[in-house]
Amino acid sequence: MASSQNPASFSTEASADPALFDLLVLGSGIAGLAAAGLARNDGKSVLVIDKGRRLGGRVSTRRQDGFVFNHGAQFVTAKGTEFVSLLAMAKTAGSIKDWQVSDNKIVQIGAPTMRDLPQFMATGLMIRQQTEIIQIAHHGEHIGFFDKDGLIATGHRAIITAPAAQTGKLLANIYPDLATTAGLASYDPCWTIMLGLDDDNGLGTAPLRDEAAGIALGVPEMTRAHQQSGLGAPALTIQASGAWSQQHLQDDPQMVIESLSKIWQDLSGKPLGKIITATAHRWLYAKVTSAVPDNAPRLSSDGKLAIAGDWLGGPRVEQAFDSGQQAYHNLR
Repeated sequence: MASSQNPASFSTEASADPALFDLLVLGSGIAGLAAAGLARNDGKSVLVIDKGRRLGGRVSTRRQDGFVFNHGAQFVTAKGTEFVSLLAMAKTAGSIKDWQVSDNKIVQIGAPTMRDLPQFMATGLMIRQQTEIIQIAHHGEHIGFFDKDGLIATGHRAIITAPAAQTGKLLANIYPDLATTAGLASYDPCWTIMLGLDDDNGLGTAPLRDEAAGIALGVPEMTRAHQQSGLGAPALTIQASGAWSQQHLQDDPQMVIESLSKIWQDLSGKPLGKIITATAHRWLYAKVTSAVPDNAPRLSSDGKLAIAGDWLGGPRVEQAFDSGQQAYHNLR
């Protein structure tokens, strides 16, 4: 699907319109930042637009009442050359560190938080947060992004990295073949609870996992490598399994907090101390369970728009990164 054209070939037009960019990217998660980063390195004018308050997508961190919760992706690993290289640069910059997550496994985590990895990737990018795109349409020869008030930006090319269901809705009218591709993916949801505690007596020193009981991963935040020096306050992040989350998808958040807290205490054999703050977050598109087949279209027939996201490759953070880079290459 990639062309042999020069990478600069899709940005030869000049325009006095400040809303016209070489490339528009929808989504400031890892896939979107990976695509935008390549465009930035090629000297393109790039605008990244995201409806959330903070960049990073599910590589996310929340601060609340003096506590820090890494409530999205808990860590990253790398196999391919490009992602290995990115993590090496991020480590040199102090944005990630190693974490001995178990006796025989070392992974990488953001330093001091998981969000520091996407922040590193976003260096030099123009990013517009808290802007929800409700329509994507042709605007003359270009691709137009529209919010509730109308057209906000146009691009010679565009990359869409929203979750599959949202991508399908946005592209149903303009590129139905890509909307069909998006319909081939499926996810598990994930209920995540964040507990800020008075003390760490009931937390233990290692992550806890028991899918059968309902916990995909429970992490005492104080056990992370960047907090071993005593930074931060006693905090616990618990992510439910996909099956448990699906079964309790419509439960009241307070009920979810109570249920997962009890499961943790039953598994650990230790009561949690006084809970200072408690929050539940429901990730509807947490873990890809069925990625799109390799032969499904990822590039529009006119070559102006590409799609990206972990749902095109698999649930690992690196797979989202690879998908974003591939989407940019597909536009060449």
